[in-house]
Amino acid sequence: MSVIDATKLHKILYNVTKPYQYIGNEYLSANKEFDKDKVSVVFAFPDKYEVGVSNLGIRVLYNAVNKHEDLLADRSYAPEPDFLAELENNGLSLYGVETKRPYKDFDFVGFSMQYELAYPTILRMLKVSDIAVLRKDRAEDDPIIMAGGPCCYNPMPMSDFIDIFIIGDGEDVNVEIMQKYKEIRHLSRREKIVELAKIKGVYSSGLNNKTEKRIAQLSNDNLPYVNPVPYSSSIHDRTIIEIRRGCGRMCRFCQPGHVTLPIRERKAEDIIAAVDKSTKLTGYDEYSLLSLSSNDYTNIEPVIDELSAMLCERKVSVSLPSQRIDRYNEHLAEMVRGIRKSTITLAPEAGSQRLRNVINKNLSEEQILTTVLNCYKTGADSIKLYFILGLPTETKEDIDEMAGLLSKIRWKSMQIKKDMGLVNPLKLTCTVSVFVPKPFTPFQRHSQNTNAEIKEKIAYLLSLTDKIKNVKINYHNPFVSRLEAAFTRGDKKFGKLIYELYKKGAYLTSWDEYLDYSLWEETAAECGISYQEEASKQYGKDDILPWEVIDMGIPRSWFEQEYEKALQAINTIPCEFNCVNCGVCSKFKTHKVSDKKYSAKLTLSDVNSHCDDKDLPVYKFRLKLTKEGDLRYLSHLDWQNTLIKVLYRSGLKLNFSKGFNPTPKISLGLALPIFVESVTEFIDIEILDNISETELKEGLSNILPPKINLLSVKQIPKSEKSVDNIVEWAEYTFKPIERGIYDINSLLYDINNKFTSDSELTIQKKSKKGILKTINIKPSVKSISMKDDAIVMVLKTGQSSDIPALRADTAIELFLPDIKFEIKRTKFFDGSMCEIDF
Repeated sequence: MSVIDATKLHKILYNVTKPYQYIGNEYLSANKEFDKDKVSVVFAFPDKYEVGVSNLGIRVLYNAVNKHEDLLADRSYAPEPDFLAELENNGLSLYGVETKRPYKDFDFVGFSMQYELAYPTILRMLKVSDIAVLRKDRAEDDPIIMAGGPCCYNPMPMSDFIDIFIIGDGEDVNVEIMQKYKEIRHLSRREKIVELAKIKGVYSSGLNNKTEKRIAQLSNDNLPYVNPVPYSSSIHDRTIIEIRRGCGRMCRFCQPGHVTLPIRERKAEDIIAAVDKSTKLTGYDEYSLLSLSSNDYTNIEPVIDELSAMLCERKVSVSLPSQRIDRYNEHLAEMVRGIRKSTITLAPEAGSQRLRNVINKNLSEEQILTTVLNCYKTGADSIKLYFILGLPTETKEDIDEMAGLLSKIRWKSMQIKKDMGLVNPLKLTCTVSVFVPKPFTPFQRHSQNTNAEIKEKIAYLLSLTDKIKNVKINYHNPFVSRLEAAFTRGDKKFGKLIYELYKKGAYLTSWDEYLDYSLWEETAAECGISYQEEASKQYGKDDILPWEVIDMGIPRSWFEQEYEKALQAINTIPCEFNCVNCGVCSKFKTHKVSDKKYSAKLTLSDVNSHCDDKDLPVYKFRLKLTKEGDLRYLSHLDWQNTLIKVLYRSGLKLNFSKGFNPTPKISLGLALPIFVESVTEFIDIEILDNISETELKEGLSNILPPKINLLSVKQIPKSEKSVDNIVEWAEYTFKPIERGIYDINSLLYDINNKFTSDSELTIQKKSKKGILKTINIKPSVKSISMKDDAIVMVLKTGQSSDIPALRADTAIELFLPDIKFEIKRTKFFDGSMCEIDF
């Protein structure tokens, strides 16, 4: 076993754009010691860090495994192309960000299969980890490659590469797999896989075992109260609490709604306690109550009422994804928009009543109009609507009615604006996706519209809506939707295509900038596959479907029955209100779990006086901190994000800015470039608590991430000038990253020689208006010297005087452009060159 070479890693991180993604040590990371006696897994997310670190599934599994002393879970994410190239060029493997161990050292590598277009990325991650891509080629000591997530409901396309697939809920089965592994470590690799495949919820293509999905109950044991808090902002930069699993609406296009049955709700008391605890521990200023249909949760209103009252003083807001139009009311809208004014998102899905009946949406036009307009009345002047184009049986008349619905909303909103004297008109942003037939839905056999048909429908919709003011239409890429439809229903022959795409360099193709359309088309043709034919395939009623090796508990006959009802535009009463006899509960001897009715113990009206802080005295403090070690890899915005989260989890009563999006009143002083350390960072904060400097220092010191040391705390007058208006010069030390290669005296001579021989030292810099200017920065260098085997420079900084400020990294690159340095800010000076140490 071997740890990734720290010296090499440190060196290559200076060559990439987002080095913070690869360092680990985030606040609340488990950071368990790697021990060969522990059964270990690295959960590998085949997408960028900012997507994977906020993924709820990874959070749940990471916590479920790490709470067992004899098990260890680490994390890894698909690196950006620049870091991937650095790993390959330097002979390094992908590794777990916490243990810094290569994938090969783990017992398991667990991939999260969220999206079909990420398949080639998984193969590339295996290659750079020195693990055989094809499962048949793996050595005895290679880790077992497992995968979980929604794409595993059809394992066929990836069956040549994945040893075992996790089907259904993963929190219990992953732990069971790892505990079983302890007993069978002595067996051969194939024998291990055979034994693991006997566990319910585990499928192995090599054994071709028919597999039933795994169902877990929502218990407090699998609630991820704590999770690694990234230094940067992630895609879902918030506390996420799953309030409900499963959806009973039975929308016929929706795979998650069918594969996650039965409905299981978490207790209201547990949700409230979890949000309170998690936001306090992590420092997030927003929480999400996650479900496929959040406002179908039995106690959604009292839960949000109580949480809004509890969290109003801390200015923690709520995010509700997946809003049901018929359950969204004015009171809920006011609660959601109570702290921060976010955009409301609603999903009519189809524009005509007939088509809504086809997909079993159970929504009337009147309900859509009422909900949208009520949201507008309560202050939401920007609303997003989701529609699907190309649904089964869709006609031109259905698209006419979609445009007609938008026109009605627009016209009625103008009447409301006039009657209520509102300032802003209602703006609608409509995102139109393309129907993708998914396994384990009533539409699983149905064809997707051809590319030409979709393009024609998009053009027609745009022609109908281009004259409707304040309505914007965004639509998904038809080519990407065609790929999704082909792969999601693909069989084993897609394995060859995925393999060839990987060999040709396809990577991170979930992102449009990395998706080479011609490469994907050409490679498919070489493999004898037509995306159009696969996506537009209409399976016969008696055809064997590739994904039927998986048993979701719903018999095919039920899907066929629902399909026939769809063709006749007949609704099915949702499972929310009446059993639809889908078969899941009887098959798996389980049942729907609904929470009992709950009444909020606290509401905003009870605490309004405590939330109003406009007349309270404000106390201002200046903190002095260090930013050392791995923190050098943070940009100024990342540093700010990190410190704001520290303040949120401090429990202090912060002074917030006013307006639609309140933020803590802080000043971070002088921005520090990425790759620069500091032992003299200052931050000014404003709080409403009358506490001593000592109390504040002790309280904050306990909740700081690693490598941040709080050196001092000083109370200052509220009128005190900010640091960047006081400081004029800063001292920096420079040491070459590669020790022992360069002689410091020689480097200092070269710098002094350039500095003294040139009458001007110029750089080009863009003004705020984007105009490129040439600036002489020679006056910005106060002194150059050497101390303790380091070059020392005093450079202009701050906002005072006419001398331009000069970044330390810019200065050293100007003198020695071919050498990379470790840079540290050590002192501040005023205009008279007196050292400042508040």
